Amino acid sequence: MRSRPKRQFLLLGVSAFSLITANSPAFAQTTDTEDQGGFTEIVVTAQKRAQSLNTVGLSINAADGEKLNNLGIRDTGDLVKIAPGLTFTKSQDGTPLFTIRGVGFNDYTLGASPAVSVYVDQIPLAYSAFTQGATLDLERVEVLKGPQGILFGQNSTGGAINYIAAKPTQELVAGGKISFGRFNTLDMEAFASGPVSDKLALRLAAGTTQSGDWQESYTRDASIGQQDILRGRFQAAWEPTDNLSLLFSANGWLNKSDTQAAKLVGLKLQQDASSPGNYDPVETARRVAAFRAYPLAPSSARAADWDEGRDLSRDDGMYQLSLRADWDITPGITITSLTSFTKFNQNYNLDRDGTTLQNAGVRSRGSVKSFFQELRASGNSDTLNWVVGGNYATNDVITRDTFLVNDSTNTAIIPGIGVDGATTTLTQDIRDIAIFANAEFELTDSLTILAGGRYTESRNNSSACIVGLPGHAQTFYLLSQALSGDTTQAPPDKNTCVAFNSDDSFRLVRDPFYSTLKEDNFSWRAGLNYQASSDLLLYGLVSRGYKSGSFPTVPASQTSQYQPVTQEYVTAYEAGVKATLLDRKVQVNAAVFHYDYRDKQIRGAVIDPIFNQLEQLVNIPKARINGAELDITVRPTSGLTLRAAGTYVDSKVQEFTGINNDRVNGNYRGSDLPFSPKWQFVGDAEYRFALNDNLGAFVGANVLSNSKTNSTLGNPQSSIIKNFATLDLRAGIEGADEKWSVSVWGRNVTNTNYWTNQFATQDVIVRYSAMPVTYGVSATMKY
Repeated sequence: MRSRPKRQFLLLGVSAFSLITANSPAFAQTTDTEDQGGFTEIVVTAQKRAQSLNTVGLSINAADGEKLNNLGIRDTGDLVKIAPGLTFTKSQDGTPLFTIRGVGFNDYTLGASPAVSVYVDQIPLAYSAFTQGATLDLERVEVLKGPQGILFGQNSTGGAINYIAAKPTQELVAGGKISFGRFNTLDMEAFASGPVSDKLALRLAAGTTQSGDWQESYTRDASIGQQDILRGRFQAAWEPTDNLSLLFSANGWLNKSDTQAAKLVGLKLQQDASSPGNYDPVETARRVAAFRAYPLAPSSARAADWDEGRDLSRDDGMYQLSLRADWDITPGITITSLTSFTKFNQNYNLDRDGTTLQNAGVRSRGSVKSFFQELRASGNSDTLNWVVGGNYATNDVITRDTFLVNDSTNTAIIPGIGVDGATTTLTQDIRDIAIFANAEFELTDSLTILAGGRYTESRNNSSACIVGLPGHAQTFYLLSQALSGDTTQAPPDKNTCVAFNSDDSFRLVRDPFYSTLKEDNFSWRAGLNYQASSDLLLYGLVSRGYKSGSFPTVPASQTSQYQPVTQEYVTAYEAGVKATLLDRKVQVNAAVFHYDYRDKQIRGAVIDPIFNQLEQLVNIPKARINGAELDITVRPTSGLTLRAAGTYVDSKVQEFTGINNDRVNGNYRGSDLPFSPKWQFVGDAEYRFALNDNLGAFVGANVLSNSKTNSTLGNPQSSIIKNFATLDLRAGIEGADEKWSVSVWGRNVTNTNYWTNQFATQDVIVRYSAMPVTYGVSATMKY
């Protein structure tokens, strides 16, 4: 356990409670919802204009800020509690990864574009690592399923998550919430909003998460898992004229938490005691014996192990500045500009292998500078809504990942000279330019046709270089002499890039690997909405979305491992219904879908002639996904809300021959896609009732259930993610005016032992466990 500086924590706590107890007038926070009899209707902006959720011909899960707070949703990964079909996992390096309906990208490279894009107020968070502070002070969140990119800032094949932050108000309001739970976890959030003048309003929000260790070593007296996260957002809304509005936002976060330790559940040795080929038999046998003697982790979710003497923490941070301008040039036409600049830094240490052996240690240093500009015009009339525009984005990415492998069975090659590790430096200069248009035309009062398209050009200039720790360069040099037969090569300098040529000649390449990936694509969609009545929508939608290609961060032996994957695309067919029934007491949303998935990107493997299994990005030529969704919400009586929602996904590889992460070379036709559970279910029940004229109460429960899935192709035992179900409970009291509440809660109250990722890496099979049971008390207040 490491001590934490508490000054910033105490200052935030003082500011939070000063906001809550400020002597300010009582104004209710404004929202975009309207009471519609049985239900509170949520207005969404999935098509870049305000629409009732039940009139949008698209699969969307949405929740307002109050619902997110009640469910304990603190980060993007928690959205699985409201959105069946959404899968969250951590990559091998702890990067958050999202999959929707079987479409996702399991890669930890910092500059890898995601298959599921995330936005805050339509401003893109270009990479999944940026998303940690997105849930601060929200009005609502929307999870859009299926290919997106026609109307949003970057292409995606799986879907989009659109956060809408609470905005500055012309009324003075303030509030906050505080929660304390197991592992001494303290969550606090506070906001203040109000006018400076009748033209200018400001909003300030801040939050923190602080906790003690939650993981415990099962081989020694040690613990890990502290959290130390700060989040903040400042907004200024200015309306200098009646037809011009500006919204400036500055937001950011700092994360100094521990990285998660892996749990050792099996062995997958790269070399055995016989040590074939060029390996040092004595040293390799010693390493093999050390792994075979290492005890596997007990079943407890808290049990793990990690390298001794390493500071396995993060020092990551991000800030983003954005400006939105809306200019109503006529009563029916608006020009909108979105501009943002983002700076991200990561600095973390991680142990992948779940042992004290130095086998899969990682030191990662990286940075990203992102610029985004969108300019669009939109308009509406009695029968037509349209938008046309373009955007431009640049991302300058640098990563330096050091892989520590001096106890691995595949690195004791030449007696007395070990490959202790190596640092891979990857730079990417990425530029995207796009133009887009979309239109919705009412053919009749009940029938609307929609069509849209987006043309995108992408360019990625990349360089990759691997420089070894002591012994690495000399090992490669001696191996090259022995295997290539060329003894005329000069020894490489210790700071020189070193890798074997990709032509299997084993000649040394001493220069960085330079490559440029240029791609272009045309995304499109076409649909038909039939509003049979004010309470019934039938829709059909066909769309195609792309995800750009990507270069990997890998500890390469040959330069061929640096090659990128090319862009993937999904053609999606969907039909659905949204029906409000029984005097607005029942809401039923249902959809069926078929995806034609081409060139899916995955992190696969190559069998290296020296080091055995090494990683490489590959494309799956052809796959398909069939599925269905059903979402039912019922309000049978005043105060009682019941929801049951489920997704069925049947994913299959139709064409791919290669090597999976389990080192099995085969034909994977018929294999399920990774991180694609066949069944996902979400259930929620809440009952609110009055205790007296001044006091109300509530009780609630949330259920999440996933069937089994896998982290690689072929469903090997080393990659199985078993089925699980969790139960969360909550209960509390609140003021009749809903300006304060106190509640108790429990999450995963049955203490289900489950995990979100399991994989083979180096010599081991490990998993990342999900949190065990947690419980605590929360309070909210607003003025």
